[in-house]
Amino acid sequence: MHKRPYLITIASYKLSKLPEFVYRLYSLLFVAVLAITACTTAPERPQPPAEDPLAHAARVNVERGDYLAAAQLYLNESKTAPEKQRIPLRLSAAEYLAEGQLWEQMAQVLDSIDPGRLDPLQQNRYQLLDAQRALAGHQPDVALQLLQKISNPESLPDHGQRYYQLRAEAYAMTGNALEAARQLIWLDGLLEDQQQKLDNQYRIWKQLSTLSDVSLQQLRTSPPPDPLSGWMELVLITRQNRTNRQQWAVELDSWRSRYPGHSAETALLPDILNQVARFGARAKQIAILLPLSGRTGESAAAIRDGIMAAYYQDELETPELRFYDTGGNPQSIGSVYQQAVEDGAEFVLGPLLKDSIQQLEQSAQLPVAVLALNQTGEEHAGELPLYHFGLAPEDEARQVAERTINDGHRQVIALVPDTGWGQRVLTAFQEQLSSLGGEVLETGRYTPSSADFKAPIQAALNLDTSKNRHRSLQRLLGQKLEYEPRRRQDAEAVFLLAFPKQARQIKPQLRFHHAGDIPVYSTSHVFSATSTASIDRDMDGLLFCDIPWVLDDEGPWADQREKLRSAWPGRNQHHQRLFALGFDAYQVIPWLDTLSMPGFASFPGATGILTLDQRKQVHRALEWAQFREGIPQKFTSREGHHEPEEDWQPR
Repeated sequence: MHKRPYLITIASYKLSKLPEFVYRLYSLLFVAVLAITACTTAPERPQPPAEDPLAHAARVNVERGDYLAAAQLYLNESKTAPEKQRIPLRLSAAEYLAEGQLWEQMAQVLDSIDPGRLDPLQQNRYQLLDAQRALAGHQPDVALQLLQKISNPESLPDHGQRYYQLRAEAYAMTGNALEAARQLIWLDGLLEDQQQKLDNQYRIWKQLSTLSDVSLQQLRTSPPPDPLSGWMELVLITRQNRTNRQQWAVELDSWRSRYPGHSAETALLPDILNQVARFGARAKQIAILLPLSGRTGESAAAIRDGIMAAYYQDELETPELRFYDTGGNPQSIGSVYQQAVEDGAEFVLGPLLKDSIQQLEQSAQLPVAVLALNQTGEEHAGELPLYHFGLAPEDEARQVAERTINDGHRQVIALVPDTGWGQRVLTAFQEQLSSLGGEVLETGRYTPSSADFKAPIQAALNLDTSKNRHRSLQRLLGQKLEYEPRRRQDAEAVFLLAFPKQARQIKPQLRFHHAGDIPVYSTSHVFSATSTASIDRDMDGLLFCDIPWVLDDEGPWADQREKLRSAWPGRNQHHQRLFALGFDAYQVIPWLDTLSMPGFASFPGATGILTLDQRKQVHRALEWAQFREGIPQKFTSREGHHEPEEDWQPR
């Protein structure tokens, strides 16, 4: 500021030597220059447009978490607004309701709008909302059909961000992890906020982490620098080298050279590398508590063998293993655990029996962390360092329910053994199915030792009702009538809980009772883990979930099975899933803490993709297969719904 008066003084001195008319001319010019300079150095800032009072009031409600009140403001305004403004106001109200996940109210607003009166932009907004409604009702196929009507998502106000997010959710709901990841990669290119970008990239990572190593290798169809292939390679490299940081660094450098400028380089990868720095040290001594004597000795031995197989293949510095026989007395587990701690154990693997686990759960404290090899089915806060990992059939039943819904089947009949075990598994299936919008219409309970399942099948299919109507009509007319029983027509799928012996008989009897066109879903219990095509052909068309150790016919788990066959030929035919449980239990110990980290929230194991919840329960994401000509054929991530029975049967 002190320079400007100085410049004016000099200018005035020079101008005083000039003629008067020139002096006046220069004075006018100088004043003009000063005015221009003043405008240049101190521009008037345009005032931002005032926020729409309606939008401001709605935003205040949203900040309080009251989405219903925000929507109601727009609905009230629509009642008195000019006709052409009513639809945009209602769409805004529906968008607030969707944001608050108030689906019932949102549906009412959408139903009040005539889609035929919408302009192209309003049509797109309507389709997005309708797709959200379909996803909330667990109808991913409907959502994808609605989104397909949006021809140019980049023209949307958010340039298609919500469009790609919804498509990703729909594909994830159908189990198509590859296509879900592809949609999220499209979304990644539209995001500018770094936190939003990081969160979205973890969603990409999560989807691809559900794929096996074999799938990740096979599904890379495009050469570098295709972004999707880059993501799949990054997941694979991280998974295969998580135990060897030095080799991981080498592989990452190679990956960077193949995918220069990949989006993960600036967001997700630095965050993952920061997580790696927090990996803890490994236990030097592990105590293994198993009931090696008593009625469960054979099962415990299979788990022990799996532990040892993983131990001898361990690439990390191997700990000392000490085995403790817990026998069949759950009351002694406390003293066995204490002895293991006094012997120097830094981690405890086991116990196996539920009663023993419950004894530990009642402990005031556990100085050494425990990975129990079963689940008690009880709710726990997860405050103790006690993890639960097992082959719970209830977990499988929940996944069957999810698959049934994702395949578009909501009305289900169930066939289960008339036992306590059958009821527990059925309850888990029913609860999960109901939470997803499905319903168990009828349940047929059979005696496991029976060879005739006619009665429970007829009860579940309402064939008894059909027969009663036939008898009543014959009595009424007093003559014999031609008759073919008619099954209920509202059943869309069958949940079958059975072991191979029963499943081989029930599946053909379903066909005999006019239900051969209804898809049948089951748990791993229908498969003996060893293919016997000559007798399993009776289960053709049946879909079931199982562990990679059993289903994979190529890759690392197939190789492991071959090694087991060579090492223990007598044990290969039995307890394969328990062997895999022991294998995974040993493998996952160093990584339990990392399963709570976003970049390492899944562990690819022999028993499935392992994840950990807040209650320290380890869950398994299983693979799916269908019997075809007596042999289980595994689904890849590219496959959508199951194929109808008539499509694959030999001509």
